[in-house]
Amino acid sequence: MSDDFRVAVYDRWGDECVVCGRSPDSWLDTTAGTRRQEKLSLHHINGDETDDRVENVIPVCQSCHVHIHRVDEPPYRKWHRQLPLEHRHAWNEHHKEYYEGPRLTRAAADRRFGDEGGTPESLKYLRHEQSATDRESVDDEVSTGSTGREPLNRPREITVAYTPSKESRHRIRFVDRCDGSGWWRVTDEWTGCTWRPVGREPVSDVEVTIDRERDTGGDNGSGR
Repeated sequence: MSDDFRVAVYDRWGDECVVCGRSPDSWLDTTAGTRRQEKLSLHHINGDETDDRVENVIPVCQSCHVHIHRVDEPPYRKWHRQLPLEHRHAWNEHHKEYYEGPRLTRAAADRRFGDEGGTPESLKYLRHEQSATDRESVDDEVSTGSTGREPLNRPREITVAYTPSKESRHRIRFVDRCDGSGWWRVTDEWTGCTWRPVGREPVSDVEVTIDRERDTGGDNGSGR
């Protein structure tokens, strides 16, 4: 594919993996081994590699690309089920993780699985792909125990979706780091057909508080 076409894809979808938000700038600057892939992979949504319409091609990292073809689970399921069966089976000769039903249209896949969420497997690499400052901060937290005691039933992900009055729908996801040292706060924007990561930063802890309005009668009316 030409550089001009790749630029057009990035203009449409962004220059990060549409599934996990990673980019070559981050994975080439890693403390774990050597990464040689200098560009995002381009995945044909409908499996037709001759269909080079920009709306049919998404940028993905190699890990998410493999999982889209192999795994019928969120966050890959929406993309996985739009592939023809032969494109799912070809990558799974010895693994029965793929969906064996008919291919879904994009509209059907978005309607059924667009809000599924899920944690990409590739997020386990992020600890090694942070800036030097962030890595030192995480290492300090792990060595000193400053992250505190984690609850026994800690969830892998917390998601809050919302619609600003003058913008497209957004969501914030707090994704558990695989090393147990905190969370990733990931901000996604709804493009009309998929969630596109637009920001990510490490956080050390997450506290969720929900205030519900109640009929308090004669109490102080705090509603808490």
